[in-house]
Amino acid sequence: MARLAPSAPRRRDPVRGGWRAVAAAGIAALLLCACTTVPDSGPVQAGKVALTVGGQNPDYLQLIPVPPRPGWSAVQVVEGFLAACASFANNHAVAREYLDPAKRRTWKPRWAVTVVGAPKVGHAINFVHNVGVPYNQGEKVPVTGEKLATLTNNGQYRGVAGSGKSSTYSFRLFRIAGQWRIDNPPSQLLLTKPDFEHVYAPRNLYYVFSPAQALVPDPVFVPLQATSATLANKLVTALLQRPNGWLMGGVSTAFPPGAKLLRATLNDGTATINLGGQAAQASKPQLSYMLSQLVWTLAGHSYGPSAVQSVELEINGHPRQTASLSGGPLALSVPGASADLPLYSIAATGAVQERTRSAPQPHNVPGEAGEGHVRLTAIAVAPALVGGRYLAGRYLAGLSPSRKVVYYGPIRRGGRLSSWRVPGGQVTSLSWDVRGNLWVASPNRVSMLAPPGNSGKRNPVSLGLNLRYGTVVSQLRVAPDGVRAAMIVHGPGWNGDHLLLAAIGQTSGGAPSLGKAVSIGTDVRHPAQLTWYDADHLIVLSRSQTAPQLYQVPVNGGFSTVLNPDSGMRSITAAGPANPMAAGLAHAQLALESNLNGTWVLQHGPTGTPVYAGSPVYPG
Repeated sequence: MARLAPSAPRRRDPVRGGWRAVAAAGIAALLLCACTTVPDSGPVQAGKVALTVGGQNPDYLQLIPVPPRPGWSAVQVVEGFLAACASFANNHAVAREYLDPAKRRTWKPRWAVTVVGAPKVGHAINFVHNVGVPYNQGEKVPVTGEKLATLTNNGQYRGVAGSGKSSTYSFRLFRIAGQWRIDNPPSQLLLTKPDFEHVYAPRNLYYVFSPAQALVPDPVFVPLQATSATLANKLVTALLQRPNGWLMGGVSTAFPPGAKLLRATLNDGTATINLGGQAAQASKPQLSYMLSQLVWTLAGHSYGPSAVQSVELEINGHPRQTASLSGGPLALSVPGASADLPLYSIAATGAVQERTRSAPQPHNVPGEAGEGHVRLTAIAVAPALVGGRYLAGRYLAGLSPSRKVVYYGPIRRGGRLSSWRVPGGQVTSLSWDVRGNLWVASPNRVSMLAPPGNSGKRNPVSLGLNLRYGTVVSQLRVAPDGVRAAMIVHGPGWNGDHLLLAAIGQTSGGAPSLGKAVSIGTDVRHPAQLTWYDADHLIVLSRSQTAPQLYQVPVNGGFSTVLNPDSGMRSITAAGPANPMAAGLAHAQLALESNLNGTWVLQHGPTGTPVYAGSPVYPG
């Protein structure tokens, strides 16, 4: 994917992709900093610039755009403008030099971006604008490229999966004082993927999911060249508003309507956030929720260490509460799996068993599921939330060998299994959420079994899903927070299997629903199995014609990381860095991997033979 630039010959080095690698350089004064190779000639250059505003790392390789040169053609001006858009210095000061003087004052691209791949700049076309105006001779220059993604003004990244369609952007230029200048700049930035990777970095906003008393990350991308004051103001301002985008309806904000940000400052690792307006009417518990959102958003380290260590919340200039991630429990936090979480599987006898890393020899679970009288496949175990950590659940579900009947029931002594014949064919996937709902995916529908009511029975609910007609959900996994559902889908118009993410919400009548789905992991081909790894990543198993592939997929829409698979891998399950990943192999064998990209170890029993562990899963 070439960087748009004037067409004079130049040399460029390869650009390494991946926002995860970009973000790994760390955060300085609320900013993530990165280094990458850039062209050594042409419209933009890179150099180590000592930035005095915002506290950026002086080793950051900042893009240095080139202003328009006398005698440049209309095509060269368009190419130079697009390259200069990758520099945020002084509010895109150099990019504005390419514009009509009147447009320089009114152009406000903010943070919104359209990401394009392999753009091509066409030939200029002459046209006459209006006779009698100061500059009536003009040229139009088309720019054509595949639309890969969009970034909203709030920083939300939306990938476009497999469209393959090109869009054309027409630039109109006029001669002003003998030089071509652009009269119709796009309302949002138009960047190539390498440019976007170089100047944007991932962050998270954190919103509230009240039923689970948990925080849910809402991924955003922010400009690396934004000052710390600008970034802090932008992130806090977003938290004051109702969440929008695909998470809307699934989460909320603790900040009351009418709350106002008066000031955001950073001093010696403490971010002081001064709020006014209706924030003065917030109760003490509400202030604690607000502070939890602020601490996780400003001091969170999902993408690297943060310069913010603590957050002090002020109301109209009066200190109210101070907290940090390391200074004691917050009122709300992001759920994570406890260490030594039980791993469940099916023994050769048909009984459901559990094992832990500290007690690796399996034992049958109590109740009918552990007796082996009901043959189960593709089991799923409900998680239990205790003190913000997810422990082993006490409910289980599994499929009949025909995959047309769902069995479910409690994991306890004397617990019996109930059955439900799913309409619409074979079930493709089972998953539990933290509220005790069982999610069932089958051809052309997603259903949910609600927890028992007064009748003691679970009631199935068929859910609407905003997908194309004929779409099949082959995998569905609800996140530990209970809000986000990750899916693998295929069907008419999808051109293969795709990874999607949707929020669990409610209709106006109070019925559960799955919201609009967005694409993630668009660089993963043939996804077949998925599991949540942590709040920010999935582990995805794909099956090609040669060998299985394994990926860590960020839910923010960024590039995936290739992991080390086992050659016989058939399924995958994970529960965060505190527990080993588990892979189901051929012939119901089990392999574990303690590190994210370490070596898979085949598990053996006391006699030295490989253990039998069908359908291995962690709760979820």
